[in-house]
Amino acid sequence: MSLALIEESATEVRRLAIAGSPLAVGDFRLKKLILPLEQAGAKVPVFAQVAKAMSEVVNGTEAESATRLLSLSTLLNAILYTQGLTGAAGNLEKLETFPTSRATTRTTSRVLKPLVEALTASGGGRFEIVKSAVERGAFNDLRLIDPAIRALGDNYPELADLVAEKILPGYGPGIVPRLKQTFDLKGKRQDGRKLEVMHRLDPAGTLELCKKALEDGSVEVKVAAIGRLGQHEDCLSLVLEQANAKNKQLRAAALETLAEHDRPEITKIFTELVKGKALDILVRPFRTLRNQQVLTALLEEGKRVFDSVLKGDSEQIPRFWEILDCLDHRTESKVEEFLLNCFASAGKLTKVKAAKNSIFGGPELLTRFALLLCNMGSPRALEAVLAQRETLPVAAFPQVLQSALRTWSPEKVFVEFSPLLVETRGAGKEKSEHLQRIIAAAHWDETSRFNPMAYVEPEESDDKFLRKYAWDARWLDAAIKTDKGSVVCSLARPNHKAALNYLLKLGEAKKTSDAGMTLRGLVRCKYPKVTDYFLELVTKKTKNAKHLDYELQFLFENARHLPPADLPKLDELAAKLDEKFVDAFLVAIDPLRRPKENN
Repeated sequence: MSLALIEESATEVRRLAIAGSPLAVGDFRLKKLILPLEQAGAKVPVFAQVAKAMSEVVNGTEAESATRLLSLSTLLNAILYTQGLTGAAGNLEKLETFPTSRATTRTTSRVLKPLVEALTASGGGRFEIVKSAVERGAFNDLRLIDPAIRALGDNYPELADLVAEKILPGYGPGIVPRLKQTFDLKGKRQDGRKLEVMHRLDPAGTLELCKKALEDGSVEVKVAAIGRLGQHEDCLSLVLEQANAKNKQLRAAALETLAEHDRPEITKIFTELVKGKALDILVRPFRTLRNQQVLTALLEEGKRVFDSVLKGDSEQIPRFWEILDCLDHRTESKVEEFLLNCFASAGKLTKVKAAKNSIFGGPELLTRFALLLCNMGSPRALEAVLAQRETLPVAAFPQVLQSALRTWSPEKVFVEFSPLLVETRGAGKEKSEHLQRIIAAAHWDETSRFNPMAYVEPEESDDKFLRKYAWDARWLDAAIKTDKGSVVCSLARPNHKAALNYLLKLGEAKKTSDAGMTLRGLVRCKYPKVTDYFLELVTKKTKNAKHLDYELQFLFENARHLPPADLPKLDELAAKLDEKFVDAFLVAIDPLRRPKENN
């Protein structure tokens, strides 16, 4: 009896057991094996039994998939154990286990694979994948612990910090021994993050380790230790000593830690530093500092320096810029009053030139004021920005637009800004491009890693606010008239014939880089043949493609918005796709199998 078919079947069943039994339903790889097994069953009855069990798995329901897959696996293993060779050479060893606060979930390997790759590989787009997974709770799986620990040393700091702050702490103190195994006192930032995570999970148990790290660790590890020791009142004296350290990183870490404590000796340190030459070391501490005496001292220094700038002393601009850095993220009324008083001199600031060896002049200060006031978000601050919109430089247009969206009616916003859609040169073009990005970002899928909001600076717009904003209905007609494809795709709606015709014409064009966005627009129009349009595009773009490029990923990403009723058509295409595209395609259409969770 030839066991080739049985061995191949066992391999596929093992794959599905790891990936998750629900994925066995309709699996095209199993489907391909049924016919050969039935043919072989004419001579060897056990092959027919395997074919029948496999058919029950493929054509059954997800609720029954686990039981039927187990039965199939048991049958295949029985054949292999009696007819083939099994086992592996080696010594038996006890597996090391750790208690955690989480348990494994039903997350399939098809979903975990891109997460593991994002945590352990390199390249762009990984941060968005991980961030999206964190937000939907996909890291509630023990199989991701080791890849997450490895990611603490990722060359993209934002990703490593996200892992340290949001992912690893969720697994509980059980992972502390795992972190200690590879912790190096003389290590780099990766080891500093490990110390931070260990202390967060077990503060008392790692206190002595933090003290040892402060004494014998590398600079990066000492910085982490300073932050942890500052959370223990009886260790503040150790942190105070570092406020005068020769190493600037250690001084900065100590000041940032001390800023959270309101003590006379700490107030004295900060008051003296405000009067010093360099203020850059105070920027991060001021984000948490709540001592009003120190804040008042900084504002007084700011007024003195700003008066000098208005008198033409450009050399004072860098120092004033540092003061504004310190005021970032502050929302006290006295800070707002200070900014408004300075901003009132916008006309004079436009004439102030940058100092020698500096890129900051009056226009740059105006843009910074507009940004700080927008972050304040009060009606008074937003009105001040709008009042100066004709004076402000082009770089401040994002703040003007944001203030208008929050202050004016949708009708007034349309009348004021829709003429920008026809601008194709200079400052008008820059404003128009930003306006288009904002409209696209406001209507995109918040779970997508291709969200246009990624191309908008976080401080320039409020993502949550934009999603709720009601755009004037005339924007769609204006976008069609001016041929602004991204805006049409974003604002398209049912029963708008001009929009549907525009999108279909856009889809017929040879250029397919915007295919994903066009598909999303057709979904918004509730185009009845949207799935056929998608299948045609996928077939066309994968025909001679050598790898899964950005355009294909973008197109696949939007499959989640297709009608769930069309799943059979999509599964049929999956069975015909090249192996290098199949996994990504199946991941893309997986949300359609759970329509209640889909957007």
